[in-house]
Amino acid sequence: MIASVGATAAQDEDEIPAGGRGRVLRTWLPPALLGLAGLVVLLIHLRVPIPSDQANYLLAARKFPDPVTGGTETHQITRFGLVVPTALAVNVFGYSQAAYAIVPILATLALLLGTYAVGTLLFSRAVGVAAGVVVVAATPVFSDSTDLLPDVLAIALFTCALALAIAVGDREGPPNTWVLVGLGVLLAWSYMAREFIVFLWPVVPVLLYRRVGLAGLAWIAAPIAALGVIELLLCWRLYGDPLARLLSITGHGSKPSTPEIASTYRDKPRMMYVLRLPNTLRTYPEGGLLVAAIGAMLLGALAWPRRLAVPVAMCVLMWVPLTLLGGVLDPSAPKLRLQLIRYWFPIFPAFVLGGLAALWLLATVLGARLPDRGRVRAVLPAVAVLAAASVVTGTAARDWWATPQTRAGGATQLEAFRTWMHEHDGTYPRVWTDSDTRKILPIYRNGPFGGEAWRAEIIGLRPGMTGPAAGDLVLFYDTEGGKVCPQCRSEARKAWGDTSGARPGWREVFATPDRVVRAFAVSR
Repeated sequence: MIASVGATAAQDEDEIPAGGRGRVLRTWLPPALLGLAGLVVLLIHLRVPIPSDQANYLLAARKFPDPVTGGTETHQITRFGLVVPTALAVNVFGYSQAAYAIVPILATLALLLGTYAVGTLLFSRAVGVAAGVVVVAATPVFSDSTDLLPDVLAIALFTCALALAIAVGDREGPPNTWVLVGLGVLLAWSYMAREFIVFLWPVVPVLLYRRVGLAGLAWIAAPIAALGVIELLLCWRLYGDPLARLLSITGHGSKPSTPEIASTYRDKPRMMYVLRLPNTLRTYPEGGLLVAAIGAMLLGALAWPRRLAVPVAMCVLMWVPLTLLGGVLDPSAPKLRLQLIRYWFPIFPAFVLGGLAALWLLATVLGARLPDRGRVRAVLPAVAVLAAASVVTGTAARDWWATPQTRAGGATQLEAFRTWMHEHDGTYPRVWTDSDTRKILPIYRNGPFGGEAWRAEIIGLRPGMTGPAAGDLVLFYDTEGGKVCPQCRSEARKAWGDTSGARPGWREVFATPDRVVRAFAVSR
């Protein structure tokens, strides 16, 4: 009875009369507005490049199809699902800010719209809108939304594949073969971006088997197999072993760690690994609300098991293997560091959709029992989920809005340095800095969309080097506050010791108003 009421509500929403133009607007206007609003927020919150994994991926993209040599982690540089599209961006925009940001921005928008599509197809347009906004606005996801990392890209691709699978299952008539092939490409590319996404794949064939049969599943499997072979060949050609990525992944968690890092995830009680997801979520401002969404989904599954089967299945399929590999099987040698929230990104759409859908179904039941049944039934469920989404999004946004690492928070200091260097191009043959700033400064040697802005050689000071000579420039990046690039501050202090710039023969020639970037000309 309860499940049928939820289904009827979804049907009521779909049966609102409208002409051809009205139906087109109702179908395409919400995702268009959602995507446009998301793009605006992302652009004003572009984060400065980070000299960590992000720099490794950009380096791999710049060198592709040649190998990366040195100490870069193999499991990163062989994630061709991220490296290849970023390499295309580098070919178009050069080694620039645009090349760094375009793939993450497109991935985040795909996650937003993919979650919207899944929510709309499974439940209602209100649930789709609310879930899409909450997933992307969640502090850990939004913090990575413009960073060159594979996690958001992988779940975005899978979410789009899931939406496509649901749409194929709902349509009448034989499925289009090319749609099934495209679905397989999305799944394969999600794996090539982030390997653990494969734990979610079983949801797709279960949804489609009755609709497409074994022949249809074979069309989905064909591009997965083809891209899998291509990955093996790339690993063989670039790094001498077709299993280079798999071997690096399986051994990554057991590699030596510093005692400080090892103490955060090794030799813990097994129950700590079981509760790692809710405990990690609670470290964020909206974490309690996200944990409540998980609880609402699980409780809702008791009342509406068929309606919430997809989000619950996704959570189980990802949570069980991650928890087992993350320490339950062997606390002395976990394969994953599950305190890193990005490992849990694949189930964010699932539990957010499940929690909001449970609220929507409950509001539908309650609305059906009120006297003014017609109007309330149409409005109450949507109001309930949109209000809940507003609370979660508002709580999260207060934490990440205009943080110091974003354009909205003033993180344009290296852009100002680029402008100054362009005006003084040729004055300084070399720019000396710390090793971490050295990783990201080449991005700012080019314009935002490519094109060389200045030509000086960039050198990262390391132990044993003689240091800058007369005529060189020394750059200190965020050495005073450490809010924009704390890694750079730490490395600068290791390299230079005193970062005040008060040295004989050094003269400050450039500084941003907040002194995040300071440059000193060396005269002797």
